[in-house]
Amino acid sequence: MGNSQHTHSKGSESSQTPPVSRARKQIGHILTSINQLSAASFTFSFNGASFLSQNSRQSSYSVTRPWSRVSRRRWQESTLSNSWALSKTAWPVAQVEAAFLPEFRIGSEVSNDSFEVLSEISKGAFGVVYKVMKKDSKELFAMKILQKYQIINDKAVQQVKNEVKIQSMCGHHPFVVNCPYYWQTKRELFIVSDYVEGGELSDLLNKFAPFSDELAKIYIAELALAIDFLHNAGVIYRDLKPENILLDCDGHIQIIDFGLSKWLPYNARTGTICGTFQYMAPEIFSPELYSHAVDWWSLGVVACRLLTNQFPRRRPDHKVELPEEPVLCSAAQDLLRRLLEVNPRYRLKSVLALEKIAFYQHFNFADIRAKKPIQAYKDLFR
Repeated sequence: MGNSQHTHSKGSESSQTPPVSRARKQIGHILTSINQLSAASFTFSFNGASFLSQNSRQSSYSVTRPWSRVSRRRWQESTLSNSWALSKTAWPVAQVEAAFLPEFRIGSEVSNDSFEVLSEISKGAFGVVYKVMKKDSKELFAMKILQKYQIINDKAVQQVKNEVKIQSMCGHHPFVVNCPYYWQTKRELFIVSDYVEGGELSDLLNKFAPFSDELAKIYIAELALAIDFLHNAGVIYRDLKPENILLDCDGHIQIIDFGLSKWLPYNARTGTICGTFQYMAPEIFSPELYSHAVDWWSLGVVACRLLTNQFPRRRPDHKVELPEEPVLCSAAQDLLRRLLEVNPRYRLKSVLALEKIAFYQHFNFADIRAKKPIQAYKDLFR
């Protein structure tokens, strides 16, 4: 019995440890924990990263790199299309740069230092186009340099992003100019397209129009194939005109300038009033929405210029009158009336329909798709 009392007295003694002793033990534990913290832990603390993240790859990278460079690196790897992730970077990307992401990359492998400027080609509303040569491959390109402040002031940010995305994705088509490189700096956007050396179709029109039916057939067919491809890819072009059509060294057409183009699913509609007035379809000016059919109207105006070197005359009811001179064959008149039909529901608006009309009877579209040499083009320069 004495043993049990002795045991009880020991338990009571331990449970009644003085508060001072307990406090000393707690302080000892705290000091031991502090001593176990490495100097690296304090480095992370003062750098602004939490202790929980000190073993992560991102924080270990932060120790040796400035925050601005860390942010750009992380964006390149993980925030291309995630605006929420973009807002969580260590040092947010500047708004003037973020506005053009992800289409225009920052710190691209190809930059303006990769090219040598040879000459100036033209000036536009937002910048200048140069003929350049890629230093490593010696290939020729056209480089468009756009000023960001001008684009932002004109509220054209999405327009420029659509332009480069559409052209880069559709540039593999034989009658669309490819856009292999594009990037941004703090103040400028760079868009590099294939260089097309034959000049604009408008220049050829000014020298040799009206064209023969044979040459007009080829150019109308090439443009129709390009338009049909864009529409099936979910793109409405909205600015088809000779100034936006280039010619390669063999005389084949190449469509450029997708500044007014827009992603629009097939059979969908839109309502923005835009384009070049002489080539704009009448439904663009109506209160109702319009469809891809507006591009086929523009093709009709271009076709009229190729065949007559004149614009069709618009009447107050929006119907058109074809030029009286030169006199066109009935098949050519039928082509223009089908393309310039005021009601878009009845307008010619596909390559399949084009192949079946009289103007293209016995015409081989396979030769057009294969980009065979154009003898009628070569005959212009004899």
